[in-house]
Amino acid sequence: MLRSPLSAVRATLAPVFLSAAACGGDGGTATRGLDSPDVTISPAVDTVYTVGVLDGEQWEMFGRIAAVAFDVDGSLFILDNDAGHVVVIDPAGAFVRTISNKGEGPGELRFPSSLIMFRDGRVGVRDFGNQGIVLFNREGDFLETFRIERDGPTPAGQLRAMPDHSLIAASSRVSFSPEGEMEREEGRPITRFRLDGIHDLFHEAWPGLPIEARVDEAEAENVRIQVEAGEAFPLPLSVGVLRDGRVAIADSIGYRVKLLDPAGAVLSTLERPVPPVTVTPAIEEAERERRLASLESGGGGGGGGIMTLSITGTAGARGGGNPMDSEGMRDAMRRMREDQIRDLRFPEEMPVIRNLAVDWSDRIWVQRSALPGETGLIDILSAEGQYFGSLAADGLRIPGAFGPGGLLAYVERDELDIQRVRVVRLVGDELLESGETG
Repeated sequence: MLRSPLSAVRATLAPVFLSAAACGGDGGTATRGLDSPDVTISPAVDTVYTVGVLDGEQWEMFGRIAAVAFDVDGSLFILDNDAGHVVVIDPAGAFVRTISNKGEGPGELRFPSSLIMFRDGRVGVRDFGNQGIVLFNREGDFLETFRIERDGPTPAGQLRAMPDHSLIAASSRVSFSPEGEMEREEGRPITRFRLDGIHDLFHEAWPGLPIEARVDEAEAENVRIQVEAGEAFPLPLSVGVLRDGRVAIADSIGYRVKLLDPAGAVLSTLERPVPPVTVTPAIEEAERERRLASLESGGGGGGGGIMTLSITGTAGARGGGNPMDSEGMRDAMRRMREDQIRDLRFPEEMPVIRNLAVDWSDRIWVQRSALPGETGLIDILSAEGQYFGSLAADGLRIPGAFGPGGLLAYVERDELDIQRVRVVRLVGDELLESGETG
């Protein structure tokens, strides 16, 4: 039996049983509407290959995997942040090449964070050291660097390529007062970035309820970090792009997925009547304990919503390595994280949706929120309003990357804590859509 890509406990939130009449359909497995009761599906997967070892070739000893992505023929691209290069694996799991290396020259990477796959075969690497996106062709040759100016909108989430090769992402605009204080403009825009340097507003997401802004600071090694105060259970702002250029976003407290046209206008809204959970004092305490335990074990303290960073000092700005890796800065940041966790802001209700993603068959995977220490269900929907079923909390998760033909890539750690990438394929890709269990 294949092990689940991520170990998890089953969430104890009760399944929601609702009328199946509202969205058409007769309750049959292939025609469920969004108002249908939760139905668990457990699609089978076959492992295609696994890469990542403790001792082996240089390319397969990963330092810190920042991102994975597939191209149109099923080749896998693995971005290693520590090595500053991209490893390319063919569909059978064989090594093909590495792209780029750590450095400061043209086409080299300093602090790479994510991958962008363009439909014309180009590969983009978002690199904070180069303050933009470094572009390569499929063979790994350096093409150019597209810079993202610091005084304009800055991508705050994953950049996703549109069919016209523009990029969209949730974004923020941060400015600094003459005294050096960080100031963030209001709103939650999704911005379109074009490779000629032009950017424009793609869609203004729901801003949510007003919250009190607070900024904390840490300073070490001549580098000052200003950090926005953390918010537990933040509103989602997840973005997925369909093959025809439509865009799915989640930005609300309730179960709402907006479908936008390629210009950013709302076409429709997919809704399931799953209510938000009221945040009680017991939930607040459990969430603080969970994040502190994560920090103590070497994790990030709970992930999204804790902080955003802005390096305002000059150390590390011109070579000299990553200033965040200094011992003094790590200690300062740890103390700040602990303070932020104890000072977390909590909303009255936990948003129903935590995350969404779109696979290569244009299915929308909607991850529902769960109570602290639990794992939420993942609903599989079509953009036309069909509900295929929900993946169990201890089953498949949203992968690090979707690929053609039902490929899924998961970044994992083995029993020796070595990072690896496991690529699996859904057995009978259509099973997600039939509602069968495989």
